[in-house]
Amino acid sequence: MSLLSYQEARPWAKSIAKAVTNRDMPPWSGNSDRHVWANDISLTDAQIETVATWVSQGAVEGDPADLPEVPTFADGWTLGEPDYVLELDRVDVAAGGEDIFPVQIKEILLDEPRWVRAIEVLPGDRRVTHHFQSTYRSTTTEGKSEGLSRDSSGIFVIWTAGMPPYVFPEGMGRRLGAKTTVRLDLHYHPMGEAASDTSKIGLFFGKGELKKQVATIPVTNTGLRIPPGADHHAENAHYLFDKDMQILAFSPHMHVRGKAMSYQLTYPDGTREMLLDVPKYNYNWQWLYYPTKPIDIPAGSRLDVTAVWNNSESNPANPDPSKEVIYRGDTVSEMFNGFIEVIQKDGVAFETPDARQKLLDLLAFHPKENSFLVDGFLKLAFHVPRQGEGWLYMGDIFSISLDDFAWNGNQLKITTQFPTQQASATTTVIEGAIGEDGRFEGTLEIGSDTENPRKLPIVGVPYAEIMARGKAGPLADL
Repeated sequence: MSLLSYQEARPWAKSIAKAVTNRDMPPWSGNSDRHVWANDISLTDAQIETVATWVSQGAVEGDPADLPEVPTFADGWTLGEPDYVLELDRVDVAAGGEDIFPVQIKEILLDEPRWVRAIEVLPGDRRVTHHFQSTYRSTTTEGKSEGLSRDSSGIFVIWTAGMPPYVFPEGMGRRLGAKTTVRLDLHYHPMGEAASDTSKIGLFFGKGELKKQVATIPVTNTGLRIPPGADHHAENAHYLFDKDMQILAFSPHMHVRGKAMSYQLTYPDGTREMLLDVPKYNYNWQWLYYPTKPIDIPAGSRLDVTAVWNNSESNPANPDPSKEVIYRGDTVSEMFNGFIEVIQKDGVAFETPDARQKLLDLLAFHPKENSFLVDGFLKLAFHVPRQGEGWLYMGDIFSISLDDFAWNGNQLKITTQFPTQQASATTTVIEGAIGEDGRFEGTLEIGSDTENPRKLPIVGVPYAEIMARGKAGPLADL
């Protein structure tokens, strides 16, 4: 309903009182042990009491002379005209059928290297546009002597329904060379009427020298399995900080079964802090949570992100309560991404962690028995106990819970879901046996649910052996 005038709002007075008293409106859900959010739109207790009292006393009209100016809402850019507009190719979406996931490769060509202080996504048709995920690679002539790496790469921008623009703190942002290649993985959802979308991405350049390069880290678990009918199913993902960093923003992302998400930090001394708790997650209102001050994260800290889903009939948005739900990119399945925007405290550039060392540090959280490191082209590690839940780690980002595995003597078979470049997941099977030398030898089949699976031989070196010989050196030396 419209709230632009008393005449339009008055028929909804009781509903308004109920919505604000229950804190359903404004649609903000975000608590913290000690941090305050710069973009918090929630009402204070006094404001809620004012609305409730007004309604209980008959919702009478006040003095029209006291009204503020009627707000206007622009259809275009909310941050003003961008300095550079990246226009995407047109995508036609049928009235019905499966979700579509087109991929587009675009180039940003500039006269000179620049840095981006804000990014705004302007969808062409919001009715069918589900989300954008984009990565970038940009090369400059600047050397490391200035504290900048030659290549800038990583996540460029994430946009989901209801998300506001990225606005980085003063002097911070994405760093671009004269030529930047952007890969966009797009997701569209048919809505009963044929539509077409031509979306745009607006870039707003910063002035002066870049002080800090901002990176987006997805804290992700693609191994989730949500039982049918479960009204409160929780899963966890975690991230280890190898350097002193600061968190600039949080962005929880799930789909329509999403119920809650929280970010809890464990400091190196063992103390814990709830950085962000979102107890009433709503897929229709996905916020970037900006703390009023960057949050200091010392090296050695562990971030645990917990997501909760409601897959029961009590969730009116649930498309099928009788279905077990796994990680997939389409709207009727589920995702688990606890995005964070970070900067490195020392220097300007964000340095990519050493993946091998990160995997060893993650294995250290588990018993040494049945913990293995796979080195080489695809770096991963896994701990699979004889009983209980296991974990698999990929590179320096993905932590994947394992519950579909079976031991038969020294033989092991794991079935799980690996992330894909299309912001989805694919079924992956690890199968092999532990030999007399204690090493796991077998195969890794990625995409066993596709027409063209890829099977690779793998060797897992026991974590205990690596620690006994020392962490340094490639596994071939072991």
